This record gives sequence, structure tokens and C-alpha cells, in this order.
Amino acid sequence: SLPNMTVLEVGDATDVESVLDAAYAVPGPVYVRMLRGEVPRLFAPDEPLRLDTPRVLSKGDDLTVVSSGICTEEALRAVAVLTHRGLSITHLHVSTLKPFDSPLYDEFLGLGRHGILTIENHLLNGGLGTAVAEKIVELGLKRPLIKLGLRDTFSHGASKAYLMREHGLDAMALISAAQRLVKTSFAIDEDELAAVRIEAVHSDAKAEAL
Repeated sequence: SLPNMTVLEVGDATDVESVLDAAYAVPGPVYVRMLRGEVPRLFAPDEPLRLDTPRVLSKGDDLTVVSSGICTEEALRAVAVLTHRGLSITHLHVSTLKPFDSPLYDEFLGLGRHGILTIENHLLNGGLGTAVAEKIVELGLKRPLIKLGLRDTFSHGASKAYLMREHGLDAMALISAAQRLVKTSFAIDEDELAAVRIEAVHSDAKAEAL
């Protein structure tokens, strides 16, 4: 909400390696949010983070998933399993939370006929979900939206996996939300999710690349 502030959030090692180049090119203050410690490589090393340009990880016309930060790894896992169940999913990874003006949102947000899901490591108000909701209104889209994030609460010290499960920010939470939108139960369990291995993918990645 600060004027003239650019807000970036990295989701993997490729984002981390390239975020300072993007920040340095901004003629003003930049806030960069990243996880401490080791982070996985989800995206191809030759596709650096680009300012206000979401990564289009898959394209489909059933659902649209928009993820950011550490939630993108969980979203990739959920999308892979749901795709194998027959759902056609558009998945956008967002690394620039402000500004939020890319024409790619105009192109891709409306593809999912059943609705849009956002997932973020942030309060439900004022973050990615809010930016997507505002964009939906601006574009005049008639799509239901489910926002996954922190529900106006502080968290506590614990492992990342535990906290993401506790606050409904993991792959299973995303699958549950997807089931609500499409009004179908896919009977997906934790063992099936645990078996999904995420390799580094290129933008516009096809499902078979996961």
C-alpha cells in the first residue's frame, strides 16, 4: 500500500538468482520477500524473473490457479495430480505483487470456466488474492474466486511443512478448494500427493513435463 513501492516475491532458486537484476532496474524503492535457507529450483535457470510478468506454467480451460512465493511448489504438486484426474488448468506464478498490470492477466485470468483459485503465504486481505479480485472486477469477469491464505492471524515457530498444512496453504488445501469449484470429489490422498516429484519447468510447461 506504500506509494511508489515495488513488491517482489521469489518462489524458487531461479527467482532468487535473478530478482536483484529486476530490482536494480526499478527507478525507486523495492521490497523483496524471500524464504531464508535453501529453496528448490522449480523454474528453468535460463528463464529469469521478469518484472510484472507472471510465469505461465500451464494453460487450461477448467480452472485458473494463481500462486506466489513458497506456495507455488505446493500449487505445482496439486495441479499435477488434478491434471491427471482430467482437469484442464491454467497456472500462473506471480513474482511481482506490485505493480500488477501485466496484459497476461487480461489474457489468462478468464480461462478457467469453473473459477479462479489464489494461494499465497500472506493474509487474505491486501495480497495476491486481493490483487486478483480487483483485476477480476476491472476485466468484468464472471468467475467465482477462492482465496487461500492466512486468516488474519499470527503464526508460530514450526517447520514449513507443518505451518503450510496448519494454515491451509498446501497442495491438499488447494485440491479441496478446486473440488468445491468444480463440484466433484477426486478422492486424492496424501500418499498420492507425496509421490509427485516436481522437476524444474519452463514457462508454458506441458503437464507431461511435471
